[in-house]
Amino acid sequence: MKKSARNPELATATERNPRWASVLARDPGADGKFYYSVRTTGVYCRPSCAARPARPENVQFHTTREEAEQAGFRRWPSSMQPRLRKSAASSITRKPCPISISWRRTPA
Repeated sequence: MKKSARNPELATATERNPRWASVLARDPGADGKFYYSVRTTGVYCRPSCAARPARPENVQFHTTREEAEQAGFRRWPSSMQPRLRKSAASSITRKPCPISISWRRTPA
């Protein structure tokens, strides 16, 4: 991973933390074990959050939501939404709209 030029010490400390690998992998197995916050945005997320990864120098780790909120961070709304499992999402079938099928011009 490319090192950040702004604060290499903080970036290196974050990158060496095993929780950072869970964040980069968006590991759902790590959800509830810890949360991470981003100093520049003022929000905290679960490890599986689909948001673009932050620069490592701007990341802090927290063991609970309460700890993140006491540190002054707010919840990232989409991060705490329940997600469909891939198996559930793949079972949804798309069917063509019946209106679009029946709406065809006949040749004159």
